[in-house]
Amino acid sequence: MLTHSTRRWLAGLGVAGAFVAASATPAHAADPLEIAAWDVLVAPGHSTYNFIATYIAGEEQPKSATLDLDLSAVNDVATIELITSDWECVPSGETLHCEADATEWGVPSLDYYLTAKADAKPGQKAELGIKATGGGQAASRSVTVTIAEGVDLQSEPEAKADGDPGATVGLPGDVVRNSGDNTAHGAVLRLQTDYRSPYVGNFSNCEDFERRAIICTFDSDLEPGKSYRLSEKLPVKLDKGARTGSELTNYVDWLTKDDWAQIIDDEPGSSLPPSTPGDELSLVELPAARQASVPQTDVDQSNNFTIVDIKVGGDNPADLAAVGGTAAGKVGDKVTVTAGFTNLGPATVDAWRLTEPIVTVEIPQGTEAIEVSEECAPYDKDSEEPWYPWDHAGEPGADLYGCISAGDPEPGVGGKYPFTLRIDKLTGPTSGKVTTHLDGDPKADNNEAAVVIKPGNGGSGDGGNGGGDGGSLPITGENTGLIAGIGGLLLAAGVGGYVVARRRTRFVA
Repeated sequence: MLTHSTRRWLAGLGVAGAFVAASATPAHAADPLEIAAWDVLVAPGHSTYNFIATYIAGEEQPKSATLDLDLSAVNDVATIELITSDWECVPSGETLHCEADATEWGVPSLDYYLTAKADAKPGQKAELGIKATGGGQAASRSVTVTIAEGVDLQSEPEAKADGDPGATVGLPGDVVRNSGDNTAHGAVLRLQTDYRSPYVGNFSNCEDFERRAIICTFDSDLEPGKSYRLSEKLPVKLDKGARTGSELTNYVDWLTKDDWAQIIDDEPGSSLPPSTPGDELSLVELPAARQASVPQTDVDQSNNFTIVDIKVGGDNPADLAAVGGTAAGKVGDKVTVTAGFTNLGPATVDAWRLTEPIVTVEIPQGTEAIEVSEECAPYDKDSEEPWYPWDHAGEPGADLYGCISAGDPEPGVGGKYPFTLRIDKLTGPTSGKVTTHLDGDPKADNNEAAVVIKPGNGGSGDGGNGGGDGGSLPITGENTGLIAGIGGLLLAAGVGGYVVARRRTRFVA
């Protein structure tokens, strides 16, 4: 079963992640009903998004649930606005009674905005009482609403760097500004690195927090209207196998110390003592002494993180070779032909980073695709809309298909995509085309191969060859592509909150 702090962390990265993890926990006979809801820090006149969820940490989930919220204490300092249509809620005095049926994903969460009243005073607290029923069980808990002093930490939304495979790179985007009206008493930096550019620093006040992020804590004050730079850049080391031309994405965001305490929930063992004997990382400008002891919260957390993209240089490309195939038959026959690719190296291809097909397959004229690999979907190369292969995976009848990679192919590995074609017209050999697509591919002469249908007997076909040396190299299994697609979706859910950074206004130091 997940710890409370783990669920809180997952909720911070994406609500879906917490319940995917919870549903993976083996069921037990007496698994209790649980309420997922966390304490709230909010500044006067500001709002926070929150949710309340009910679930059982096992395979059997409630078919319906009820929630009774006691608002009597919260009404003195804040208002609550529901932002979900899945629940039927009826007020009764200072209690809100809500009911909901489960969907295919379980009982939906009850989402709400909590807005602190403008005259609320920092330091005030109120309890939101919660009672839940579901699956023949009951649970209760309370959420502590704390009125906090508002600050506004900001950072540059995007930063760029470059480095060769194996090199150590200092991350840019290391400036934070306090754009609020109040002094921020300390700060916390959270670094989430790409797995091919891990953190290699040795600062005494930075720690690898449960293998999920690097957390650096700072005790110095950040004065209103001032900007601060790290005394040294955070070092990451590029993997020796990183592909030249690819981009490794890292995320840096800033939190108040009280917002961070909300994330880890102040549980025993959640504090972050120095884990290394290195020097202390500091903020360059040291401000005046502290003036207050009330909790603080960041009133706008959409502007306090930086996306750092590291462009991989050097000379470590991946050479993809297209693999074609042939089949023989007559009009009315159904023939199977396999298209594909092989990675001739020397770099591994991080296929999950690609937003376009790694391979396109043009169906031969006079034939129709009636069975299609689940790793392929119809593709319109002229469309301006994003391509989502999982929406139409394996859909027959198209003239051009895009295909994703089955995992991240290492040198000597590739992918194969079987197509069953019905021959509707055949007066002689007819051919389609397999084309590989990868930025930085050093050899263009092996990026295309033919898919040929010839007149013949019995609907025969081969496993495909062509595209230079590609036909003789081992090829990965087909079904892992679906897993890769699901993994990409979960990854998107995990870091989706950072995508909005690309749309926000520019930071000014």
